[in-house]
Amino acid sequence: MKSDRSLAVLALVVAVSATACSRPAGDPVRESLDAMVKAANARDTKSLFEHVSPTFQAADGSGLADARAMVERYFAAYEILTVSIRDVKVERGEGAARVRLRAEMSGQPRKIGGLSGLIPSSAAYDFDLRLTSESGVWKVAWAQWNPAGSPAP
Repeated sequence: MKSDRSLAVLALVVAVSATACSRPAGDPVRESLDAMVKAANARDTKSLFEHVSPTFQAADGSGLADARAMVERYFAAYEILTVSIRDVKVERGEGAARVRLRAEMSGQPRKIGGLSGLIPSSAAYDFDLRLTSESGVWKVAWAQWNPAGSPAP
């Protein structure tokens, strides 16, 4: 369903950002994520996507332009949007990190043109993300997500 995919793309960007909350300082992966949290909370698409690789690819074949357009639409569509995460697991390698987490989202669609009937007010997704270090900044390079509790393809 397109609205499920759309919400998942937004959840991807915001959930990755949210992993930074309450993390120790001095970790460059966490610092990039902290910057994403700040940008997401401010609904600042430009700053948010400074932490997404220009070569970003999702497992479904969509790319950076698709993700950016979807986030902009969702920032515009929701009056209130809250993302929380749990079960965060980070594996690091040289110049790369894998992050797995569950993102739970809830929101209040804007009350215009029946929008609230078209987009979900809550959803949960399991994410598998790859981050890479690009010129000293950690960026999301790849992502896969499934509705929470669904088996991975």
